[in-house]
Amino acid sequence: MKVLILVSSICLTASMASALAQAPVAAQPQRAATPRAAAEQPTPAPAPAQAPAPAPRREGQPINVKVDVTIIDQRGGAAPIKRSVSVVVGDGFTGLIRSQSEVFGGGSVPLNIDAEPTLLSDGKVRVRFNLQYDWPAPYEAGANLPRGSVIKTALHDTVALILENGKPMVVAQSADPIGDRQVSVEVKASILR
Repeated sequence: MKVLILVSSICLTASMASALAQAPVAAQPQRAATPRAAAEQPTPAPAPAQAPAPAPRREGQPINVKVDVTIIDQRGGAAPIKRSVSVVVGDGFTGLIRSQSEVFGGGSVPLNIDAEPTLLSDGKVRVRFNLQYDWPAPYEAGANLPRGSVIKTALHDTVALILENGKPMVVAQSADPIGDRQVSVEVKASILR
């Protein structure tokens, strides 16, 4: 019987100790929020402003654009020589023109044009444009040219520009680094609806 009382006493002591250990946590009263306590608590910082997500890449519209290129080549006081090239290209695509002549005594003479028009929301046309144009100097076959004479000049222009629909713009003017040759390049983009 003494053993039974001892075991009961140990179990009772253990259960009271467990209840007392938990009592302070459960017995803590909740404080009512006072205006002063609420004012002392920091307000949460506003979330940082999110940058708007970039717009998805716009695919080309089902519209064609005609790109007209006029090259005006002038040497000194001589009448200018004009070369005109046109290409029709879909919005957002690239049109390439490759032409080349072989000149007796002058080698090959290329006239290469790349044009990439993109329609803009305001009705204008952005054109990425590349031109390679070579033209040999005019001289008589078998002529005895003095030392330092220019026999060929190469021109390579690359531009990105904004054009109004149907309105031409001079986009490049180049001068021969040695001779008296001047070359102007005019580009016009026309939206074909």
